[in-house]
Amino acid sequence: MFTLLVLHGSSRDETDLAEYSTRIAPQARVIAPRGAFREGDGFTFFKRRADRSIATAEVVALARQWLLNELDLLLPASEKLIIAGYSSGAVYAQALLSVMPDRFAGAILMRPEPLSADFAFPDLAGKPILIFAGKHDERRRPTDAPLLAAQLKAVGAEVTLHILDSGHGWAPHGEDIVLARTWLTGT
Repeated sequence: MFTLLVLHGSSRDETDLAEYSTRIAPQARVIAPRGAFREGDGFTFFKRRADRSIATAEVVALARQWLLNELDLLLPASEKLIIAGYSSGAVYAQALLSVMPDRFAGAILMRPEPLSADFAFPDLAGKPILIFAGKHDERRRPTDAPLLAAQLKAVGAEVTLHILDSGHGWAPHGEDIVLARTWLTGT
């Protein structure tokens, strides 16, 4: 058994990915925290700058603080832990992974963008990471997911990148679920 740490996107909450989590890993224990910052009708894990860019050092600092305050309370150190983040939750997942890479067995990053164009991850040798990007994603540049994949591969991660026939939302034929479920059985 493993635990899935599920991180919602901006203006959402901890219930947002409940059905997704159950469908990709019905046997897993799921932890779905709520982002600390109010945004729109929901919450987010970090605030963007006024121009919508990411304050990378601030996001990494928030991730470090969250791990120090929450991780041991939520999870025994012996449990296999996989992060699944959607949109800004995928950005926050990258920050968590960069702060404490040895604590995570892998990551599913859905509709992500890189923390920055030159972000330097620590050694992730052999760490499995699944990335889902939308071919028609109106919130991401076409280069975002391939750049992130290249950053992760450069530090040894085993990256699987899928460009789905979707926008920022879910792929219309359930590919986000089917591919994640298949990937999880191999990790």
